[in-house]
Amino acid sequence: MSLDRELRQLSKAKAKAQRSGQLREEANLCHQLGELLASHGRYAEALREHQQELQLLETAGDPLGCAVAHRKIGERLAEMENFTEALQHQHHYLDLARSLSNHTEQQRAWATIGRTHLDIYDHQQTEDALLQAQAAFEKSLAIVDEKLQGTLAKRELSEMRTRLYLNLGLTFESLRQAALCSAYLKKSIFLAEQNHLYEDLFRARYNLGAIHWRQGQHSDAMRCLEGARECARLLKQGFMESECCVLISQVLQDLGDFLAAKRALKKAYRLGSQKPLQKAVVCRTLKYVLAVVQLQQQLEECEGHDPQSAMSICEQLGDLFSKAGDFPKAAEAYQKQLQLAELLRRPGPELAVIHVSLAATMADMKDPRQAVHHYQEELRLRDGNALEEAKTWLNIALSREEAGDAYELLAPCFQKALRCAQQAQQPRLQRQVLRHLHTVQLRLQPQAAPDTEARLQGLSVAEDKENEGDDEDEGDDEDEGDENIPEAVEVVLSESFVSQKFSGVPIMAQQ
Repeated sequence: MSLDRELRQLSKAKAKAQRSGQLREEANLCHQLGELLASHGRYAEALREHQQELQLLETAGDPLGCAVAHRKIGERLAEMENFTEALQHQHHYLDLARSLSNHTEQQRAWATIGRTHLDIYDHQQTEDALLQAQAAFEKSLAIVDEKLQGTLAKRELSEMRTRLYLNLGLTFESLRQAALCSAYLKKSIFLAEQNHLYEDLFRARYNLGAIHWRQGQHSDAMRCLEGARECARLLKQGFMESECCVLISQVLQDLGDFLAAKRALKKAYRLGSQKPLQKAVVCRTLKYVLAVVQLQQQLEECEGHDPQSAMSICEQLGDLFSKAGDFPKAAEAYQKQLQLAELLRRPGPELAVIHVSLAATMADMKDPRQAVHHYQEELRLRDGNALEEAKTWLNIALSREEAGDAYELLAPCFQKALRCAQQAQQPRLQRQVLRHLHTVQLRLQPQAAPDTEARLQGLSVAEDKENEGDDEDEGDDEDEGDENIPEAVEVVLSESFVSQKFSGVPIMAQQ
């Protein structure tokens, strides 16, 4: 049944319950509508349904129903990243469960609170959020062991434990406690397999596969993800299988098998997804993989007999990999481009440009020594362009700083950058070099910093006077002539990897 049709049917039934004054039935239908809307990523609409559900149950005098409604409101708010209000509703849920002495709902409340703290960690990366999540999950598990054992069916208890073990495993993974993470995930998988809890088994295998992938254990990752995919097939849940296919494609991309990655992504696309974000990820990644496959096929066709075209294709592949954040593959492509360019005896300035690409990629890979090597090769191949040499010497200085070199090695690089900027008559670039040098001196050679600061001020004063003279003589607007001033040098040392890849976000267990 299509989503629109299901929504229409539930809305029609809700209107009928409203007309007949059946408060609990209307509230139940609000609950169903909220769950359905949330499963398709329509959280704001789902929130309104659960808020209406709460109002109806308060009018009907149903404290247990109100408790569950608070839980659902909290879940929707968490999905909308309003964590403060989410926790308020979830603690209200816990308080109502305690007032009713309902241990089952108390267990669920603590589990829900734990999941919200994990969500907070995903957004804020604070250890306190992880410790709060751990405490909440352990309290929930204690209730299962101490209060619910013998009062609920074995399967229901197994479901609770399976999900709590999974969530504790994910918490300990983020806390970098590998042994505890592994132990809890194995417990979760064992219980799920023993009790044929395929939805929980899917979550555990999927998350374990994602962990193996992040750790570079590709064969283990594929085994877990194929197991999760089999669970999704047994459950006949296409969107769950789609999530597996997306992550499988990431593993295959890491292994360099883009044809297989394309097949996995096409399968994910055909299976579809309930959430718009996942659909966007699939489309974006598929577009990227198709582009890589096309370029690789073109490279294979022309590599042996048309090195000029092959060189151009290698550059395009390098740019594509770099944009996607796959810097090792980008470096490999640029290196191949360089080899072909040398084979074709391309002129020095053209080779220099390739070395710039390699230097930037090495910086992104946090390998500043190799970045320096390629910047030095660029300098060797340049034809005495003072402006370009100034930029290159500045990048060498900053790369060496990143590598931890002593001030005695850094200062000559900054001085050479400054001299070249003076030769090029670029005061803005001179100021930029001096600002970087001043920052380094404050940290490594503070006694030299005042002289550099004075030179900076002198440059600023001189430029201000020059600008005033231009204004008086020519009456130009302030912005006129900016096209002749070079853009600030782009420092290629990136602080973090920028990746378009699917992140393998943990699928936490619902209670």
